[in-house]
Amino acid sequence: MYTDSDLEKAVNKGIFHREAVEAFRRFYEEEQSSTIADEENFRLVGSFNDIFVVIISMVVLGSIAALFSALGGPSLGAAGVAIASWALSEYYIRVRRMALPSIVLLLVFTCSFAFSASIFYAIVVQGQTAMIDPRQMTNFYPLPLFALIGTLLHWFRFQVPITIALISASLACLALALLTLWVPEIKDYLLYLLAIAGGLIFLFAMVWDMSDTRRITRRSDVAFWLHLLAAPMIMHPLFKMLGITTAEASVSMAVGVLGVFFVITLVSLLIDRRAFMVSSLAYVLFAMHTLFEDVGSVSARLGMTGLIVGGAMLLLTAYWGAAREMLVRFMPKELAERLPAVGRG
Repeated sequence: MYTDSDLEKAVNKGIFHREAVEAFRRFYEEEQSSTIADEENFRLVGSFNDIFVVIISMVVLGSIAALFSALGGPSLGAAGVAIASWALSEYYIRVRRMALPSIVLLLVFTCSFAFSASIFYAIVVQGQTAMIDPRQMTNFYPLPLFALIGTLLHWFRFQVPITIALISASLACLALALLTLWVPEIKDYLLYLLAIAGGLIFLFAMVWDMSDTRRITRRSDVAFWLHLLAAPMIMHPLFKMLGITTAEASVSMAVGVLGVFFVITLVSLLIDRRAFMVSSLAYVLFAMHTLFEDVGSVSARLGMTGLIVGGAMLLLTAYWGAAREMLVRFMPKELAERLPAVGRG
């Protein structure tokens, strides 16, 4: 299976003529009644072979982890998994360019490399004992540091689109870990810091998005994963600050959440990304449930909530392209030209 970015590569190499590919894209958009940009295409599973390779790889990597851990402890097991996952990546990512194995092998390498390197650092540099409880690694700043190093190494070698999101996440975690280490009092403001980090990642995602408004290259895939990372980092602190997650949630708070969701919907339409709407969906369902607090039984409230919110989302999905086109008309021309394509392939 090939993607739109594969067609673009074929054009650049002279295999296909630009006019033929553009005609095919117009034909596809007419058949789907939607532009390529609006579809938010990204490659996750190319075929069942992707799933098969992932399952077998997990069996092999799990066996390596168990064997090496029995010989030299969890740090050696993690190191063995890191080396093996990198070796598998050389074939399944660089040679075969398989979608799902690329993501899974990247995640496995990042976690195993960061874990093994962090334990090595704790033993050799900090002089801790070899028996380190993995549960104590959560507030250990070398963990995101080595995760950052691992993802950077992986990006320079394999350039899997999701890697940029992992690099951003590692950098954000490292910054928060160092800040809490240097200024312990800042822990009281972690929600604000998380939202700021999410906002910066969102702006970084927009840089990638605006470099490919037609969404026909891998830059669009990079932006997709960045938006998927930024959305919960912004939405959770935002709705928590509104108080909707507390037991004292009121009707006024629920109305506020719905107002925020309306703004989020407008932003999602403008940038043509649905991640923010998905990330805030649970809070919106809770808000609607609060509004129907006096209506019938719990089952009735849940049914009404799901029907109204779900129906509205489905209606928006059906008319997504038309809603975007109408909204973008009110934007300044300079901004509209930097947003994802509207009504053109």
